[in-house]
Amino acid sequence: MAVLYFFREPETLYDCASFICGLQFVMCCNGFSGRGTGFAITRWKRTYSLGMAGLAVLVLFVSLSGLLGSEEIRSRMAAVDKMVLSIAALEVVMSTLVFVVTVVSLQAAARRHINIYVRLSAMDTLLMRDFGASLNYRKLLRKNIVVLLTVTVLYLGAITSAVIQMASGHRTLFLLSAYCYVIVTAGPHFTGYVHMSLVELLSIRFRLLQKILSPKFLEWRFPQRQLREQRVRQAVAMVQELHQLITEINRVYAFSLWMSMAHDLAITTSELYIIFGMGVASMEEREDEEMQLNLKREQHKGSRVLLGYVALCMAAPLYKLLIGPFYCERTVLEARRCLRLIEQLDNWYPTSPATKQLVNSLMCWRLQSRPQFTIGFDILLNRTVLTLFVSILVNYLLILIQFAMTQKMGEHIEQQKVALQNWIGI
Repeated sequence: MAVLYFFREPETLYDCASFICGLQFVMCCNGFSGRGTGFAITRWKRTYSLGMAGLAVLVLFVSLSGLLGSEEIRSRMAAVDKMVLSIAALEVVMSTLVFVVTVVSLQAAARRHINIYVRLSAMDTLLMRDFGASLNYRKLLRKNIVVLLTVTVLYLGAITSAVIQMASGHRTLFLLSAYCYVIVTAGPHFTGYVHMSLVELLSIRFRLLQKILSPKFLEWRFPQRQLREQRVRQAVAMVQELHQLITEINRVYAFSLWMSMAHDLAITTSELYIIFGMGVASMEEREDEEMQLNLKREQHKGSRVLLGYVALCMAAPLYKLLIGPFYCERTVLEARRCLRLIEQLDNWYPTSPATKQLVNSLMCWRLQSRPQFTIGFDILLNRTVLTLFVSILVNYLLILIQFAMTQKMGEHIEQQKVALQNWIGI
């Protein structure tokens, strides 16, 4: 395929995952990289991750301080709605905090993170060697490249175009702060996609094990009873291994993903408020005096352009916020289907005491282990969490809108009082 023209044909799991793990390393978020035979953590990789992360945060605040020191920028900020300025300041602080937490937590869990890929690679070797499975690494790599390139072009294009439009005499500082902001926000956004990629790797292997555990495949592939029982034990052990990997993924990503999704919820609400504010401004524009119409039309045209940039910037967090829980829930359902198939093994092979003993031991293990994908403090990551996010988003947005309308109403009342005093002659 043309999209893989510049990439080597993936032969192992490490070749397939090296693209997204390499990008995660460039964004200072994992502390390891590699390909072919495995990933590695070295001192210079740790130094790069922590040093570049600190440098990005430092340059971001230095460039913003330089911009705020300009009289022109301060005069332009004075004309902006105070609520929008508060949202912008909150976004800078929150995104920086989330970036620092993501870098520190993933650096601390780097060895556990690598171990997940090691265990998955060992499982793939067994699947291909003992069961004749064909793992389509090429298809998964192509999907990662297409999705990430599309989101990157949209995100970088929106931010760069907005900066070029807004920057007048301080274009260098604007671009510097914008690209530092991209690094600070893209790291947590991309970490969410890496989490989804790991979840999808588990889902693919659960579906493959479902085909392996079907009685038709087992009897066709392994006609000898002894060999079939051995392969069944291997398949059951892989199902247990995948369930344990769910817990490992939670330990690596739970805290950083929770912070990242909380940030996504806040920034989405803020951007929706900005969109609403622009809509209200356009409605108020029609009630202004005739002499200000030309100036207002130019401002409204710029607001529409900025509205488009804001909508494009919402693509990355919304994609992660909405799609991630569906990936997690689908993988858990695939895991349950595997367990149901294992429950039926003693019915398919009633004369095999080894199979009956295997099923009984697995049922005891299942009562003690019920893994689910979680974030933060054991918040289940499935479709129900979307309902929670939407309700929080709507309530927070209504509070912002109500506060803004109250502020506007107070300004109108003050203007009416001044006009009445002038008319009376006080």
